Amino acid sequence: MRIKILAVVTLCLFAAAAALAQEEIVGAGTPGYVPLFTGYHRVGNSNIFQSPTGNIGIGTTNPLFPLHIFSSNTFPPLGQDFPVALFVETPVSVNSGCAGCAIIGIEGLVSAGSGNVIAVDGVTVSPEGVGVLGNFRSTNGQGGGGVIGQTISTSGYFSYGARGDALGTTGYSVGVFGSAFSPDGLAAYFVNRAMGDIVKGAVSHGYSPDTTVFRVDGTGRVFADGGFQPSGADFAESMPVTGDRAQYAAGDLLVIDPTANRRVALAQQPYSTLVAGIYSTKPGLLGTTRKVTESAPQNEVPLAVVGIVPCKVTAENGAIRVGDLLVTSSTSGHAMKGTDRTKMLGAVVGKALEPLEEGKGVVQVLVTLQ
Repeated sequence: MRIKILAVVTLCLFAAAAALAQEEIVGAGTPGYVPLFTGYHRVGNSNIFQSPTGNIGIGTTNPLFPLHIFSSNTFPPLGQDFPVALFVETPVSVNSGCAGCAIIGIEGLVSAGSGNVIAVDGVTVSPEGVGVLGNFRSTNGQGGGGVIGQTISTSGYFSYGARGDALGTTGYSVGVFGSAFSPDGLAAYFVNRAMGDIVKGAVSHGYSPDTTVFRVDGTGRVFADGGFQPSGADFAESMPVTGDRAQYAAGDLLVIDPTANRRVALAQQPYSTLVAGIYSTKPGLLGTTRKVTESAPQNEVPLAVVGIVPCKVTAENGAIRVGDLLVTSSTSGHAMKGTDRTKMLGAVVGKALEPLEEGKGVVQVLVTLQ
């Protein structure tokens, strides 16, 4: 009896399985759409469309490319800053024993060996948009970056790791722009690890050959065909002063301190042949013996030795007229009009470019030590 019952149960199970296996998948769909299971035995349209040419569209029925994604979502998902049309993520870390290895989220490759080809093209038409954004999210500063451009060319032809073009023929646009928000940061940093030229600037008309007009070589020497036009109008030397630097101010007339090596002090005596120059307000060029990485000592001031600078003056030897030769005076740090020709050899600091009728004041002086 038991054997018969088991046999009947087994037959029922086989029958039920056969019935389920013969149940048809039902539903309706639109030609071209990849089907989506909407139930155990029911299908409908997915969001993926395949055109007659074989192009795949996600969110569009008119895919223009082998894979065309269209998203009208303007709201980011929870916890995210922006809505994204395509997101690729890999949690894999680089093997510590693999020097120089990298994990790549997206790679664009055009395998053609010639022609003007682009592996990745980022395009935006919004006035506030950005074509490509490289975002380095780490805060520890271990050498990563937002965007890296590389070239491995070793030929003599021109190639570049990164390039920025401002193609508009009118308006204000910038080919390459860098900004920094840290007081220790840099908006731009250039290194030539083979000790060649660091920076080269050129001009051209349209697509004519470039003409180099500015260059910084591997020693830091600057070459400029057009010269330099700083906002200051003098050349100054960075010089240490005697005593407390806080006692000195721009416009002071300074002399060589005979009691110290390579130091200057406030002028105190009339017609001093130790006259050295004027404390520059804003040097056009500042000479120094220090390297670019060395900071200036706290006891140095810019001593103008050539050019036009404001200078403290006094009318103690008479009113100063434009063109008067100026010498040291008995008023500390002030110049006066020189009148005694027998004392002026080697004592003249320069020529007055502005008048002073009486008292003390500040006038523009053409520094011409003589």
